[in-house]
Amino acid sequence: MFVLLYSIEMSEGEEDLAKEEEKNLESIDRTLKEILKWTRFANISKLKEILEAELDSDEKKLAYENTDGVNGLKEVATASGAPLTTVANWWQKWYRLGLVTESEERKGRMMKIVSLDDVGIKVPKRTITAPSPQPTPVQQSGAGESTPVEGQKRENV
Repeated sequence: MFVLLYSIEMSEGEEDLAKEEEKNLESIDRTLKEILKWTRFANISKLKEILEAELDSDEKKLAYENTDGVNGLKEVATASGAPLTTVANWWQKWYRLGLVTESEERKGRMMKIVSLDDVGIKVPKRTITAPSPQPTPVQQSGAGESTPVEGQKRENV
């Protein structure tokens, strides 16, 4: 097997042209970032209005805030307390409304376009209540002695 390597050398004029193109691209990038900044500023009140109308429950706010392009449906559902299918439906609606975009790093996952804090919407805290301890169920054995139900540990009393 032969591997043929080509060495491409640029003339001085071509190098100058490449540097000029790079400067132009950097200038375009700065200009686009500036336009984006002012566009966001001009429309922030409308965006906040839409977010407040759409995120009308703590579950939705928590789901939206945790939609970061890294978390999947399961993680967002757990963080918000909403069922998996509900979060999937929210993602579809929010995508249609332009409130989320598809993650560039992880296909199939959504990413919010803005943090709720950035538009002045308070993010609720998720309160998780631990289940209360349940006593171990017992059944009577034939000898009048209590034995644990199948699958349960026996507690020493």
